[in-house]
Amino acid sequence: MESKERLEREVVFNEKMLANMPSGIAFVDPTSRRFLHANDAFARMAEHFGDLPAGRDITEITCDDVKIAPSGAIDRVLTFGTPFHLTEHPLKDKTGVTHFLDINLLRLQGAQETIQGVLYLVEDKTRDVTLRQELIAADAAKDQFLALLSHELRSPLAPVIAMVGELEAEVPDSQPVREALEVVRRNVELEARLIDDLLDVTRISKGKLQLSFETICIHQILQRAYEICRKEIEAKNLDVEFQLRAVHTYVQGDPARLQQVFWNLIKNSVKFTPEKGRITVETLNPTADKIEARVIDTGIGIEKEAIDKIFNAFEQGQADITRRFGGLGLGLAISKALIDAHGGKISVQSPGKDQGATFSVELNTVSTPISHDGEGEDQPADREAEATVSKHRRVLLVDDHYDTCIGMKRMLERHGYEITVAHSAEQAVEKVRIEDFDLLISDIGLPDRSGYELMREVRVNKDLPGIALSGFGSEQDVKQAREAGFAEHLTKPINFERLEKTIQNLLS
Repeated sequence: MESKERLEREVVFNEKMLANMPSGIAFVDPTSRRFLHANDAFARMAEHFGDLPAGRDITEITCDDVKIAPSGAIDRVLTFGTPFHLTEHPLKDKTGVTHFLDINLLRLQGAQETIQGVLYLVEDKTRDVTLRQELIAADAAKDQFLALLSHELRSPLAPVIAMVGELEAEVPDSQPVREALEVVRRNVELEARLIDDLLDVTRISKGKLQLSFETICIHQILQRAYEICRKEIEAKNLDVEFQLRAVHTYVQGDPARLQQVFWNLIKNSVKFTPEKGRITVETLNPTADKIEARVIDTGIGIEKEAIDKIFNAFEQGQADITRRFGGLGLGLAISKALIDAHGGKISVQSPGKDQGATFSVELNTVSTPISHDGEGEDQPADREAEATVSKHRRVLLVDDHYDTCIGMKRMLERHGYEITVAHSAEQAVEKVRIEDFDLLISDIGLPDRSGYELMREVRVNKDLPGIALSGFGSEQDVKQAREAGFAEHLTKPINFERLEKTIQNLLS
């Protein structure tokens, strides 16, 4: 009697559970292919997605009458015993709205391996798919917003840098004025660097960071990074010592990105080391196929609890450090991602507060290039090539930002170029049609069409070299510029030394 009651309870429990499951569950007879059992959820799905007539009893029809699982799927499961699975299979309901269903078919066997039938499971995943698509769209919108924000923030910096250059060239030899201009230049360049850091973090988080590898000397990269920080080092009267003991110094890497890493490490040492402190830059070969570069300082150090999270984005150890020294706390996170992308390692050691810190970067070495005799030094710009560029070359400058045009026009004219300005693609096309130019320098975000379209249109009739200028600085932007026919892509605010060198290379 007790066992009978327990069996009845189990039957009732199973029936209730089956009836109230949100997923569609049915059992198909192996011989007749009729539905022996089906819960309410399955019956509703069969009606909404499977072409089952309204009011028809699900147990009166065969599985072929319900158009949810693909035709022949149940026969294959019964014949071969292999479970069938479809993930997020799209089906339209009677109103034409697409739903996404997970469909599972499983052959059930008894104790003697006799086939009992097919378990038919259907789960509506439309909500999950819709949510995921919305998140992807929101993520893409965020990327687009950051790119536009970058462009809008960078564009006003370009004329500021240009006018600082003009004032530096024109004002009397006044030390206070030059110091004031240097402050303006330094802070504009810092603003541009912060914008780049924010964009780098976004690229890294999405795995979109692209590197251009070549064989480079780490000692040269370190020297270049040091030169960028030289003025700040001199201002704080810091003692910098180089101990470059590595014999194997060449690696396969992206020179710009590795320079960014070492510039960031040296800059941090300068930033966090008090006046008259000491910074040591050293290299060594722990093994023949490794080079280790260390930046050691006598600065504020890192407390033990902050060591493990120092490479996290927006992390500077403690809140009071951010208040005292500023910055976003992105440099080390970006540096770690860049070194990881090079197959290397970056680490930090510090005895504690006010006891300095040591940042170490380890990379794999490669053979010294045959074309190099020893390590060599950075070569100066090719003066002979520059000399071959005739001044008074005609340059068409295209930008809808009037202040940028004024600043760049003055800078380029002071270097001897004859500048014609256009503020739209249409104006540029017309000027190219009636005049001859030696070079096109164009912004990408023009009001009537993109700079890419302008360059393609111009090159249909004239083989005119071009330089793209843009506040958009992603790898994709550079690739698009090259594909459109531009020889070079420069990111605003423009470094005029680099612009001049690029022009010289194109016109020599």
